[in-house]
Amino acid sequence: MILTAGPSITKKEINYVTDAVTYGWNDNWNSYLNRFQDAFLKYLNVSHATTTSSCTGALHLGLLACGIGKGDEVIVPEITWVATASAVAYTGATPVFCDIEEGSWCLNIQSAENLISSKTKAIIPVHLYGHPANMPEIMLLAEKNGLFVIEDAAPSIGSEIAGQKTGSFGHISGFSFQGAKILVTGEGGMLVSNDEDIFNKAKFLGDHGRDPSNPLAAIEVGYKYKMSNIQAALGLAQIERVDELVARKRQINTCYRDNLDSLNGVN
Repeated sequence: MILTAGPSITKKEINYVTDAVTYGWNDNWNSYLNRFQDAFLKYLNVSHATTTSSCTGALHLGLLACGIGKGDEVIVPEITWVATASAVAYTGATPVFCDIEEGSWCLNIQSAENLISSKTKAIIPVHLYGHPANMPEIMLLAEKNGLFVIEDAAPSIGSEIAGQKTGSFGHISGFSFQGAKILVTGEGGMLVSNDEDIFNKAKFLGDHGRDPSNPLAAIEVGYKYKMSNIQAALGLAQIERVDELVARKRQINTCYRDNLDSLNGVN
């Protein structure tokens, strides 16, 4: 049987996870979390990154941090995993589905523009199957209409457009490390941003709404969208190998294309 997806696990991952299981408690509870976040933001060349329990959680927090709520509309592509629209619904806002591009299956900018109304507050482009949406044009459209851009970069680690990595364009972005992704932590995600205020709000809401200066005081209703130190240990080993992992996926893709291209009915 040919597997459709699966992680690459080496001694590095096993050693990091074993170390986290053995020593990553009490004062060391976040040792791998901090290292994973730091390595990830450097890889993307963004200012801020925090781990989450999933990309769904990251998108939910991102929407809330941008002030999205009841009565608002958020444009999402019609082809995506249900979590993209679910995150919008969690906030009380309404997902509005736009058409996709024929080649990439990513958000069609003209369709999105036609759907913008007085209720539209944000656009969520999805980099489907690693295909980058046209982020330069999407950012121009958002700026023209005063909209937030929340990137669903769930499956797109390593993808680039216009010399910039996906997930580094929008006001805030979410990545997934679920087991079918290139970089895995079992389950988990990462929220990234270059906007300090939006990032701090999202991070605050994802940690129970606790006062950053007094972690025993919950000052707002928040959420538990946290990753464990053990998961982060696996993630750190993977991000340290990310170029190798992406290169291998591209090699496999080329192999399929070269060998299937001549078959009738296969496009």
